[in-house]
Amino acid sequence: MVIIKFFHHAIITKTNRLKDVILLEYRRQIAVVYTLEEALQKLNEIRQHGFFEHEIHIFTKKIAPFHSLKMNTEIHVHQAGNMLDQLLAVAFGMKQYEVCLRKFQFSEEELYHYGELIRKNAIFIIAQHDYPFEKQNQRVFQTVPSLTKDK
Repeated sequence: MVIIKFFHHAIITKTNRLKDVILLEYRRQIAVVYTLEEALQKLNEIRQHGFFEHEIHIFTKKIAPFHSLKMNTEIHVHQAGNMLDQLLAVAFGMKQYEVCLRKFQFSEEELYHYGELIRKNAIFIIAQHDYPFEKQNQRVFQTVPSLTKDK
């Protein structure tokens, strides 16, 4: 069983003709697989969708089959439920397999669902784009207040 979700990010821009143009781009792709072969197949599909290796994260209880992938690529392979996750689970009051996914800003239901799948030996793959315009907007927003304070 393979579960894949696509999340789109809409960008509205104005052209010279003053028409609105909506560009849809993949922002996040999620896959849940159960074997190494399925995982490698999904990784190739994710790369074909325009994700770079450094944007891909794999969460699994058993990382031994992914050791060569971790060593020879920029893909992030995380062992879910490790000692750090157990400590953070106690500190945050979460389940240990939900803790490793907290940085992806899932809803509580999604955290519970994906955490349970990982607990049941699923391999959770997530790819998330970092858009240059988002970084640029944040950088501009951070520099403007400092310019106004100096005046």
